[in-house]
Amino acid sequence: MRKQVWLSLAALAAVLILFPACQAGTETVRITNTATVTLTSTVTATATATDTDPATRTITDMYGRQVTVPATINRVLTSGSVEMQLVFMLAPEKLAGLSNNFNGSPPLVSEQYAALPVVGSWSGGSIPNIEAFLAIEPDIIIDGFGEDLEDHQQKFGSVPVVGVDSGDLLLDYAPIISFLGDLLGVPDKAEELLAYYTEAMDYVNTITANIPADERIMVYYAEGTNGLSTDPAGSFHTDLITFCGGNVVADVQLLPGVGQVTVSMEQILLWDPDLIIIGRGSQANLYLTIMTDSIWGMVQAVNDGLVFVRPDNPLSWFDGPPGLCQIVGMYWMAHTLYPDKTVDLDLNAKIKEFYTKFLHYDLSDAELTSLLANPEL
Repeated sequence: MRKQVWLSLAALAAVLILFPACQAGTETVRITNTATVTLTSTVTATATATDTDPATRTITDMYGRQVTVPATINRVLTSGSVEMQLVFMLAPEKLAGLSNNFNGSPPLVSEQYAALPVVGSWSGGSIPNIEAFLAIEPDIIIDGFGEDLEDHQQKFGSVPVVGVDSGDLLLDYAPIISFLGDLLGVPDKAEELLAYYTEAMDYVNTITANIPADERIMVYYAEGTNGLSTDPAGSFHTDLITFCGGNVVADVQLLPGVGQVTVSMEQILLWDPDLIIIGRGSQANLYLTIMTDSIWGMVQAVNDGLVFVRPDNPLSWFDGPPGLCQIVGMYWMAHTLYPDKTVDLDLNAKIKEFYTKFLHYDLSDAELTSLLANPEL
């Protein structure tokens, strides 16, 4: 009888010892979703150190897939530009290669980042160099192409592919910022970016809340080499204009993907916009064309000198692609559309803050002036 009691006590002690050890290896991170259709109301990523390989953990990615990744992630590649931008903003030291080159001559980023190898992406129908990806030996690949995740995983072999919803929608970046902040071990940096993002949205909402519909600026988005390509309201390519209180004049078909509907000069003259934003094309040449062409000169925006080239160094603030720099683009677009309503905004300070904190580059006054200036005629 005494022997049975001692055996029972020994078994109980073993359970008590093992239980906390099992619990210590599990960490649960909860990310609240605000507005995507691909995610449930919350996304839970559970990281568990395994008995066989304590250097790994299993997570649930943003598409509900179970993926085993290194416990500590040091080398990251991405399948698209938006994902690359966010990794660069949150943990630039972990970015092992670029989906595309930074914009600008020279780009306004530190040389160590500009010199990273370009491995390509699936963005815009492109096909990346799989061999170049694998040669860099990344710990993980961040992939925003949800419907193709399993195919991409097969192509990348044993390198874990983590699915993320990169949020084409301007107001839907919060879930991916939080998810990647936790995944990459930089939650504080993610919170810092979220705070800037939320502040920018709140400021714009304050500015636009009291602008009547019939007083909103009529905007034409000029794309392509001749300005005769555009996108309508409701396209994620024009979301920033709409969010900042502009009325997109183009009454055309909403095309998926890259968009860019071809229109005629006659249509633009009929729309007669108050303001023109130039993007996704040969920006400097198009600005010269619009500002000197006699037919374009019949448009109200051109007569008034309200034609603006989007800033895009080192990443676009507006479309092409619509990435995370649209966050600082909120301040720029609101000020561009409604300078009389944003007199309290220290735009230069907000831009410098964003570049220092999230692009890891301290803008000089001269660089900032050049960044905001239209091309010389």
